[in-house]
Amino acid sequence: MLGWSELPPDIIHWISLQIDNPFSLIHFRSVCSSWRSFSILKFLPVTPLKCPLPLDSGGCGDDCHILNSRVYLLKSPNTSPTPKYWLFKLEESENGEIVLCHLFARRNVFEYNSLEPTTRLSLNLLNCQIFVLAHQHLACFSEWIEGFESIMDCVEPIGCMGLDGKNNKFTILGKLSFESLAMYSSVDECWTELEIDIYYPQGIVSYKGKFYAIDRPGRTIVVEPTTLEVNTFQRSRPRDKIRRRWLIKSADKLLLVEMYIKRGYDLYEEKEDKIWFEISKLDEKRNNWEQVEDLEDHVLFLDNYCSFSCLATEIPGFRANSIVFLDMWGTSDNLQVQERILVFEFSEHGIRSLIDKHEYVQLFGTPPGWVISNE
Repeated sequence: MLGWSELPPDIIHWISLQIDNPFSLIHFRSVCSSWRSFSILKFLPVTPLKCPLPLDSGGCGDDCHILNSRVYLLKSPNTSPTPKYWLFKLEESENGEIVLCHLFARRNVFEYNSLEPTTRLSLNLLNCQIFVLAHQHLACFSEWIEGFESIMDCVEPIGCMGLDGKNNKFTILGKLSFESLAMYSSVDECWTELEIDIYYPQGIVSYKGKFYAIDRPGRTIVVEPTTLEVNTFQRSRPRDKIRRRWLIKSADKLLLVEMYIKRGYDLYEEKEDKIWFEISKLDEKRNNWEQVEDLEDHVLFLDNYCSFSCLATEIPGFRANSIVFLDMWGTSDNLQVQERILVFEFSEHGIRSLIDKHEYVQLFGTPPGWVISNE
C-alpha cells in the first residue's frame, strides 16, 4: 500500500483544488515536500454562488450572491511562558477575495483602526495552530429605495442547506427584498415566496433538515424545505422587555437566546443590572422552547452577522457559561471595537466590559506582532 507522501501528483493537485479556505491549504501544503510541490501555490478566490432576486422597481436584485464568513482562533508557536491567542474573522468580498476582519466588524467597514485601509498584511502562519470556530453565510444584494431614488447595498444573514462540498444542490431561506420569507433552490434556480407574514426575522438557521426563524414578536417559524410546509409556534413573553433574539446551534441543540432590558431603563446609564439574558432549547416533539438555567461549558458570541457557540476550553481565558456581545447602543463612535464589547456571565448575572479582563482584550486586538511576517 502506498503511503500518503506517495500519492500520484495529479491526485494531490486535484485535492488541493477542492480546498475551500486558505488556512486548510496551508496545512495541506505543510504535510510533506511532495504535497507542497504538486498542490496549488496559493488559495484561489472562490466565485460567490448566485441566487438572483426578482428585479425591483429600480431594476435591482439580480446581483444577489452568497458570501462565506469564517471565525478562526490562532495559537502562537511560542508557548513560553504561555501561548498567546488571536480571534478574528475572514469574509469573502464580492470578487471572491478574502478580507481580514474584526470578529464584530460590520460589513464593508475596516475595523483595525491602527492600520491604514490600504495596508496589505503578510501573516506568518507556518508554525501557528489554527482552529475554525464558526462558518456562516450571508446574502448580499442591491435594493432600490423608493422616495430617496437611490440604490442601497444590503447584507443579510440567511439559513442554508447543502452549502458544503461541491455546492451542486443547495437551498437557502431569507427575507431579503421579499414581503415575507422566501426560499431559493439551486436546482430550480428560482425563489419561492412562502405564505406567511413576517416583518423582520431576528434569526434564521437550518437544524436537522428544517429551517427555523424567529421574528420580533417572538414567533418561531418552521419550514420544511422539500414540501415548503410552514408551521409556527409562540411562547408568551412580555414583549416590551425583550430587546433582541438569536437562534444559535450549540453542540446538538438549537438555542433561543433572548436579551432582556429592564423596563424604563435609560440606554445611556450603567448596564450592570439592567440587562440580562435567558436561554431556551428547542423541544422538537412539543414544538416549544424549554428554558435552561445556563450554557453549561459553552460561550456564546452574539452579532447581527456572525453568531456562534463554542466550548470555553477552545478559547483559553474565557469563562464558561458566558455571552460575549457588542454594545448595541453606540455609546461612542470614537471607541475601538474591543472597548464596545460586553460580557454577560450567568454566574454573576451581570454585565462587564471586555476591557476589564486583559486576556480578553488581547484576543480581539489588531493582528499581534507574533503573527505578522517581517518579509
